[in-house]
Amino acid sequence: MTYDRRSDPADPVEPVDTADDTRVVERQTYVERERPVVDSAPAQPAGSQVNVNAGQPAYVETTDAGPLYYVRRVVSLLFGILAVLLGLRIVLLLLVANQQNAIVDFVYGATEPFVAPFRGIFQFNEVRAGDATLDIAALVALVGWLLIYLLIMAILRIGDRDRV
Repeated sequence: MTYDRRSDPADPVEPVDTADDTRVVERQTYVERERPVVDSAPAQPAGSQVNVNAGQPAYVETTDAGPLYYVRRVVSLLFGILAVLLGLRIVLLLLVANQQNAIVDFVYGATEPFVAPFRGIFQFNEVRAGDATLDIAALVALVGWLLIYLLIMAILRIGDRDRV
């Protein structure tokens, strides 16, 4: 959407008048591919959906459901859970959470094996201000596991490419 203060009568776009004499001009340029018309409901291939709009012919949308598609989804879910737990660990340490609480103890216990390989990379693993602690090792672990996740996803995508 663009705002146009010109008054050009040769402009094919229908302006919308506003109170301060500013015209709102909307231009949409797109190329629509032909969609195959589905007259009846034949069996659809796995990973496809039939999209039927009111008054419009039905067409078939295919999804990226290669052999490694579901493996990538599971890997994304697991690394997403790990990232959330590492983020919770960082926040709980900053807010001086009670370590006797079951949830806090679970978060610390579950994330420690994932933070341990990244301890000792720098000369200091944490920064303290009073009781609050910024766990540098957990921040490095968060970035490190993100890079590992991206590497695994890239490898899985290579294995899922179409052979031409």
